[in-house]
Amino acid sequence: MTVTRGEAGNAHFVTRADRGAARARRREVVIGAARDVFVDHGFHGASMEEISIRAQVSKPVLYNHFTGKVDLYSTVLQRYLDRMVGGIRDALRTTTGSENTVRRMVAAYFDFVDEDNGAGYTLVFDTPVPSEPSVEARVRRAMTECAALVGAELDAAGMDPYHARACAFGLVGASHLAARYWFDAGRPIPKIDAVDTTVALFWTGLSGIG
Repeated sequence: MTVTRGEAGNAHFVTRADRGAARARRREVVIGAARDVFVDHGFHGASMEEISIRAQVSKPVLYNHFTGKVDLYSTVLQRYLDRMVGGIRDALRTTTGSENTVRRMVAAYFDFVDEDNGAGYTLVFDTPVPSEPSVEARVRRAMTECAALVGAELDAAGMDPYHARACAFGLVGASHLAARYWFDAGRPIPKIDAVDTTVALFWTGLSGIG
């Protein structure tokens, strides 16, 4: 426990929990600043110095929280990957039937791409970090998890396990590309219309698979 003095000279006891909470808040500020810098400049264009300036912390404090730029980028990236997988999981939790499963999954991808004005989409899919295999592995693992979730739902809806898994990987990849195109094109049509168009394409093919 540490004793400090307030402006009025009153003693204030700083506990280990207080210090831990302050550190956690500082870490969140750093992560938020890093996200903005990575989105604006990409991995290679971002610098730890600019991140420290945006976070209003010194570089020693920054390195006290993260070992380097890759560590910080990976932390920001993982949050968006968790959000992407979580969106798919939440979307599928209450669905019944194959067509509803497809619609909720497609909508979840469009929502992810559209979230935070595309920040997550940019970090996950448009910021290459070629010198760091662990970053690519994180993305691949998250996409595989999304496909596994969709495949399990298609299987439960009556599709045989092999077709369910094969279709799930195709649906995840195609949804990702369709949502990216819609976003990169400047959202030319309402999101619900883009989702409906994508679902119609998928369902025409899926409806013939047993």
